Amino acid sequence: MNARRLFLLASLSLTLPCVAGELIIPLVTYYDYAPFHSAEDSADLTHELAALLTRESGGRYRFVPTLLPKKRIDNMMQFQHWQGVIAWTNPRFFYDENKTRYLWTEPLLVEADLVVSHIDAPVKFAGLDTLRGKVLGTVLNQRYADVEPMLANRQLRRADAPTLESNVRKLLLKRVDVVFISRSALSGLRHRIPDFESQLYIAPQPRNTFTRHLMLTPGLPPAVISYVQQTTAHFEHNPAWRDLTLRYHVDGQVPH
Repeated sequence: MNARRLFLLASLSLTLPCVAGELIIPLVTYYDYAPFHSAEDSADLTHELAALLTRESGGRYRFVPTLLPKKRIDNMMQFQHWQGVIAWTNPRFFYDENKTRYLWTEPLLVEADLVVSHIDAPVKFAGLDTLRGKVLGTVLNQRYADVEPMLANRQLRRADAPTLESNVRKLLLKRVDVVFISRSALSGLRHRIPDFESQLYIAPQPRNTFTRHLMLTPGLPPAVISYVQQTTAHFEHNPAWRDLTLRYHVDGQVPH
């Protein structure tokens, strides 16, 4: 049974399905770019994490990697019975800064959101005021909490595109002034877009820094929640996890 059918089975069930003795658990990401997702094959960090969590469980669980739009995930979260794990996110992305609505792992990755502009009109970011009067290339349905007041007051204009890569290509054509790019996405974008290095400017000061976690829905069985939280808490000592962070050029050196 392929990953999509397994995910649909898990999504439509009030209880997690069991296949060949393994409990099927959706591992969902809304990031549609490398290193979190690969359109060509299964060589991405989400598939690798699903495989690692599956192996470490010793046959108890099978984690099924699935890409879904953020808006659909938000809608699914309205159903209290839905059970799953959301990968690579942060409590503030789900309005859960106090971690009271959902369950969370310890940080897995340290991330920085970079401010990228065209080399012919570099934006030397030094705070949000630097963006005043600019056109920001944004991803459809994605929330940008820190600049929402500027967007509402028309001090900054939003121009949506379906994907991050689409935004970068618009920036190369000078159809937008600035794009926010996570540091972990740089390697993949540089590989896919030959002009990235020569035509774009990355401001030395990032827009912000944050950590990436796994979010667990409260409806998951307590044994699954405990397994995921305890297993990921020891990732810093796990050679397989350290190898993944090196291969995919992400920062797993989480401060404690």
